[in-house]
Amino acid sequence: MNAPAPDPGLDPIMGDPAAQVASHGNPAAQVAMDPVPRMARPFQGKRAGVVTRTAAGAIDYALVAGAILGTYLGIGILRFLLDPRTLAWPTWTFLQVLVIGGVYFVLYLTLAWSFTGRSVGARVMGVRVVNWQGRRLFFVGALLRAVFCVVFPVGLFWCVVSRRNRSVQDVVLRTSVIHDWASHPGSSRTGDDGPRPSR
Repeated sequence: MNAPAPDPGLDPIMGDPAAQVASHGNPAAQVAMDPVPRMARPFQGKRAGVVTRTAAGAIDYALVAGAILGTYLGIGILRFLLDPRTLAWPTWTFLQVLVIGGVYFVLYLTLAWSFTGRSVGARVMGVRVVNWQGRRLFFVGALLRAVFCVVFPVGLFWCVVSRRNRSVQDVVLRTSVIHDWASHPGSSRTGDDGPRPSR
């Protein structure tokens, strides 16, 4: 018996559009397509605790430390290229290192939270920063939270004693750090960017 000829109107990659539409109404198909790991589904949308936050923060600190080191080496190499007779490395004080690192951290967190809602560390740990409506922060809100976190990092550990896993920054700025492994491409400021934080 000859196999039926493929429909020339079907996309060989995307398949039958009608079947795709039907899969959206099929709970089994939705589970199969769910990007959230099975073991993580009970935590999806809930506020993250101090362990997850600390792990994400450690990754971000390492990235910023790498950026500071890269800047230091870059300045030294640039000086050598301008004057090959001497190799003069920058002589930064501890305060200067703190200021440079703080500026890098604020810029990094502001851009990450305002564009995607999460930094590299947050992406690795499957968490996202959202406002009280469960949406991404506006640029100003992300900037304020970034400055608050850099200037007063101890406030982040308030979630240890908070029943709602909220830091001082979260309480003051009405934000939350929630478990969210799914990506939300194309989401807008006026749309639903992801799961709302659980009460």
